[in-house]
Amino acid sequence: MDGSTPPNSKPRPRWKLLIWMEAILVLLWIILKKVPRFEEFGAGGAIDLVFVLLVVATSLIWLLFLSRFRWKFRLLGLGVVLGMMAMVKMDGHTGSFFPQFSFRWSKDSATDIPEVTGTMAKEGTVIETKGPENFPRFLGAEMKNRVSGELLPDGWYDSKPKELWRRKIGEGWSAFSVAGGFAYTMEQRGEVETTICYELMTGDAVWVHGEDVRFEESMGDDGPRSTPTVIDGKVFSYGATGILSCLDARTGDLIWGKDVLAEVDQSVPKWAKSCSPLVVDGKVIVTLGSQAEKNLAAFEVSSGKPVWRAGDYSSSYTSPVLAVLAGKRQIVAFQQKSVDGYDVESGEILWSFPVGNDQGNCASPLIVGDTVITSSGYGYGTHRIKISPTSGGFEAKELWHSRKLKSKFADMVVNGDYLYGLNEGRLVCLDLEDGGLKWRGSNFGHGQLLGVGEHMILQGEQGEVSILKMTSEGEEVVQEFEAMDHRTWNHSTLAGRILLVRNDREAVAFQF
Repeated sequence: MDGSTPPNSKPRPRWKLLIWMEAILVLLWIILKKVPRFEEFGAGGAIDLVFVLLVVATSLIWLLFLSRFRWKFRLLGLGVVLGMMAMVKMDGHTGSFFPQFSFRWSKDSATDIPEVTGTMAKEGTVIETKGPENFPRFLGAEMKNRVSGELLPDGWYDSKPKELWRRKIGEGWSAFSVAGGFAYTMEQRGEVETTICYELMTGDAVWVHGEDVRFEESMGDDGPRSTPTVIDGKVFSYGATGILSCLDARTGDLIWGKDVLAEVDQSVPKWAKSCSPLVVDGKVIVTLGSQAEKNLAAFEVSSGKPVWRAGDYSSSYTSPVLAVLAGKRQIVAFQQKSVDGYDVESGEILWSFPVGNDQGNCASPLIVGDTVITSSGYGYGTHRIKISPTSGGFEAKELWHSRKLKSKFADMVVNGDYLYGLNEGRLVCLDLEDGGLKWRGSNFGHGQLLGVGEHMILQGEQGEVSILKMTSEGEEVVQEFEAMDHRTWNHSTLAGRILLVRNDREAVAFQF
């Protein structure tokens, strides 16, 4: 006997070879995932995708050419793999560029215009926006991405809240604004971009305003991105393609509307308009399109007529905020290559500081005292800039720049002497004094934060909700519960005791 396989015997499958091949890939993946630079630059999802593709390719190569199975079993295995692939569909990407998959029969976004079943406010009713029971605009009434939580019961964070309602909704990354017992948001319903008003306590649709436009983009997905602003009985919404609308907050009737970008002959940014309108002193202020010239604009609240345009850089994906810096009330806008302060009345640039990455700035500027905090992803980091008066105007001086917090989508929150944010998905705490890293916590993906008193509500990218104590000592999760089960980039809203969360296919209301 020469030790070779007998002519009539079956060759044994080479399982050990497959195990070794896959083990090498797993080891390589673990090594790459341990390299901080890849996560810091938002490449974690790309590494995961390459790993999955290599695992699948290696398994198929082994099955078809190296396994020693009979060919009928090889083809049967190939058929099973192809059949499983046919059962799923790609559902966009996570914020770290990893594809999302779901079964082909899984629920999709709503496309039909919802039936209006809610009760409209009585004629003459003032839609109230003041008070902790309201959340009238993006990032809250004070535009600080935090609320007092004063209406919440003691120990609200110790138990899971009660689910009030759950509704299938349209596509988009808009959040909710809440005023006078009504919740306002934007959705893509088929070919119609809508601004919708719901009853806060029931989720029933009260009114719908639609525009016959649809924005589509494969990476960021479809639909509107901005959040309506509610003020003085009006709702201001800004669509993905640049349609600015002023609506009656009670009825949804159109007061005026205009295609802003078309009027100024500017193109829609790559990932659509995501600027939530800032309304101040009888003006509604928004960023414009991809061109650099005069890209911040103010319009009359009463008529939509242009008041002024200003700025030297193309628009980012952030929203302007109102601030008092160095004793001067002003508008702060974080554009594509700079953060600037503007005079409210004239649009004159008061100061400018060069910041931002080449991909896109998404986190809105955060005001702390006489300083402005900006943050960007893709390896860029966070700046803290101090604004001081000078004999000729104002000076913008950098206090620190840290790459320990690179906020790609998520807005940050300050509590006391510390800054909290998602560093390419990983929760971190920085010292406000010098930008030093206090701690690195868990990776929640590209979700969103909302400060609530001494706690924060953290909406994870895959739909889960966590409540954490804001402390400089380390990550402290006090409550977790499932809200949705799909990619969630939308900001959460807390109005009194009601928490509203949504993504591009459903919305849920919880009561603490």
